[in-house]
Formats: sequence, structure tokens, C-alpha cells
Amino acid sequence: MSAGILVVSKTETDGRLLCEQLSAGGFRSECVTDTEQALAHLARRDLGLCLSHARHASSLLPEVRLAAPCFPVVVLDEHENVATAVEVMRGGAADYLSSAVSAEALLDKVNQHLKEEAAGDVINTSAASRRTFDLAARVARTDVSVLISGDSGVGKEVVARFIHQQSARRDRPFVAINCAAIPENMLEAILFGHVKGAFTGAHQSQPGKFEIASGGTLLLDEISEMPLSLQAKLLRVLQEREVERVGAKAPVAVNVRVLATTNVDIRTAVSEGRFREDLFYRLSVFPLQLAPLRERVEDVEALARHFIAKHVTPGESAPELSTAALVALRAYPWPGNVRELENAVQRALVMRTGASLQAEDFGLMPQATTQDGLSARVLGAEGEMILAALKANGGRRRQTARELGVSERTLRYKLQRLREQGVEV
Repeated sequence: MSAGILVVSKTETDGRLLCEQLSAGGFRSECVTDTEQALAHLARRDLGLCLSHARHASSLLPEVRLAAPCFPVVVLDEHENVATAVEVMRGGAADYLSSAVSAEALLDKVNQHLKEEAAGDVINTSAASRRTFDLAARVARTDVSVLISGDSGVGKEVVARFIHQQSARRDRPFVAINCAAIPENMLEAILFGHVKGAFTGAHQSQPGKFEIASGGTLLLDEISEMPLSLQAKLLRVLQEREVERVGAKAPVAVNVRVLATTNVDIRTAVSEGRFREDLFYRLSVFPLQLAPLRERVEDVEALARHFIAKHVTPGESAPELSTAALVALRAYPWPGNVRELENAVQRALVMRTGASLQAEDFGLMPQATTQDGLSARVLGAEGEMILAALKANGGRRRQTARELGVSERTLRYKLQRLREQGVEV
């Protein structure tokens, strides 16, 4: 069953016309005209993409990012505005388009985002990434719980979505919830649901994320931020395979595969009494540790090109990366990991003035420099920069030295130091 598209339009007439375009392109769609209706549909339907008019973006995006951080929302605006584009992209939109775009271009964009929703931003150029996705593909064939660990922005959600798409549950819902972003007094009701009158404001019964994900996969993002009181209830749900809505008198059976992510060392949290040991072992039947981007430099260029193609203005061809830009991207330490790289690419696409992207377009924070002008980072990172520049310039040292801003003599000295450490130059 193919994923559908939710259209959140300005008017019923606009929505009907857009749905007709989507239908002509072979896509299943449905239309609403306000945020409340949109959220109700997103919680209950098998949807893969949301097309939202810009007037709804400010109220819709925060709710979607809270409940389903991986779900793509494309914002349509009849009056293209750079400030609005920047605002909605920062708010978590997957794309920003003119609503006057041709039907063909719109269908191409929709198809692109649905494919990305299915596959995620899977780039595995480096050996470390290949190992990660090989393990993820193996565990996807089972139904065990997986704990995905790694720094913020490293791509944990992408790996979780990949596991779901490679599993037998791929045609059932994938539901993500950010445990760190939801207030403690709301998290239980959002996870397990509630009945009418269970608390102030509970005007009608609502299913929780476990029920919505039944038959599919539930991602508990940043599980280490879940309060201890709720950890015990989660453990019971995992053991009994049933949930009890807040205020209900009887449990509801659920069939959910649970994936969890964390950006901290949960073993330390266990030893400090901040995380239940029994829940840790229940969740980490198969642990996956993701390497930071600085340790898989080979992925940087492929990821950058992927994000360029993803965010380039519709109808434009993707710009090339200049040699200097490639050198700068590979040398940068990426403390914000893949998320920071994607943000930098989006900035570069806005700032570029020529046919290709230059190093300065990315707005990377400059690294401290030594007297000879090269980065003062550790030799390994400096070596990566030098080797990348040499490769990009076909081994021509004079051109490489000029690009790095050092003399040929300094470059020879640096290359000699690399040889002394066993690096082939």
C-alpha cells in the first residue's frame, strides 16, 4: 500500500485542485483546511507526506516536529519570500515551493520526497557507514528491540527509518516521538492514549502512539530523557504487549516493534540511577553505535551532494562543489554532525553568486590557525585536508599549496610528517 499525501490548503477549492493534480500523477491524497484537522489525519492515517499552505506552517510545523520528527512537510506559498522560506526551513519543513509551480514539477518534488521518506538520507560511502547499514539491514529481518546511540545530529532517525523500511513491517505505520520535547505531564497520555474525561482538557478519547503504530514500528527518540516514573510503565508495555490508556479500566493489545535512540551513555545513566537497568536491557537487545561525521570523512562529499540535490530550487540544476569547497567541507570537524552539514548546504545555496558553490558560501566557523596558515587541529584532520586537496588537484603541489594558503616549502614539510607517520602520499 503506497503512502498517501495530506494536503493542508488555504481553501477547499485550492485543496480540491491540488488533490486533482496529485491524483492525475497517481498519488493518493486527502485535503483539510486547518491545523487541527491535519493533526488528526496525521495521527490516524497511513501518510508519507504533507503539503501545507504557508498560512498553516507556523502552527503545524511545531506540532509535527514534536509528534513525528521524521515526517516530511512541504510548504507551498503563492508569494515566494526568502524570509518565509528561511523561517519554515528552520521550523523543520522538508521543502518550500511556490504554489504556482507547474504540475509536472510539483509531482516530481512529491515523488522525490516520498522516496526519501521511504529510504531516508542513506549515505554509506565510508567503511563505518557501510558496517552500520549492514548491521541495520540484518537486524531489520528480526523483530528485536534496537537501541541506536550516537551524538546529536549524527543520523539516528535515518537508521531507525531504514530498519523499518527493510523490515516485514514496512507497509505498516512508522511513528516517531521525541521524549525530550514533550512535557512530563503530557508524555504518558501521548504514548499510551487517554479516555474522555481522564484529565482537564480531555474532551474526547484519543489513542496513544503505541496504538497508532500497532503492526508497525515506534521510534522513541532520546529515550534517556524519559522520566523514571514513566520508564516503569513503558517496561510493562514492552513485557505484556498491551497498553492502558490514561483513565481506562481495561488494557488494549498492541503489536509494535520498538526502536530507541539516545545521545548519551545510558550505562552511565543507569549507574547514576537516572535510567532503569531492566528497561535498558529490554531496549538494547541489539545496540547500534553511530560514528560522528568527523570520523567518517568519506561520507561528507556524498552527503553534501545529496543535500544539494534535495534543497536546490525547483527547476534549477544542482550546482557543483568547487575544489576549495570540498577541501573545506572535508577539513571541518562538524560538531553538529549530519544535521549541521545539511544546514550549511542550505545556507550555501542561498549565498552562492556563481555557477558553483564556494567554500565561503557554507559559512563554516574558521578554525584556529598556526603560523604556517594550516589548521591547528590534530594532525589526522590536517592530513585529511592536505590529502583531499592533493587528490582534487591531481597531485599538483604548487596548486595545492596555493589553495591551502601555504608555501610549497611548508606543504613539503607537512607531507614529510605524514610519510613519517606511515601515510602514503
